[in-house]
Amino acid sequence: MALEHPRHPTPPLPISALLRPHMRTEGDVPATQAHQVMLHCALDAACVTVRTTDLRAVTRIAELDYQTVAAVIRWLRILGDGR
Repeated sequence: MALEHPRHPTPPLPISALLRPHMRTEGDVPATQAHQVMLHCALDAACVTVRTTDLRAVTRIAELDYQTVAAVIRWLRILGDGR
């Protein structure tokens, strides 16, 4: 049975140049790395520039469970809406 392609597939998230050297490129992406990409995208959307010195904090947040990461992303969206 062939898999059908969705009509409107989700576009891939852009991977920050800061993250790219640390990303796993083979096989499935671990949850922590997916969280890092989502956090970077949310920070970018909120017009918050992530610097090399901020990577440790982003990585620590990304290591948390999905619900916590999602709450941080929601907070960043609210922050971004206020700009």
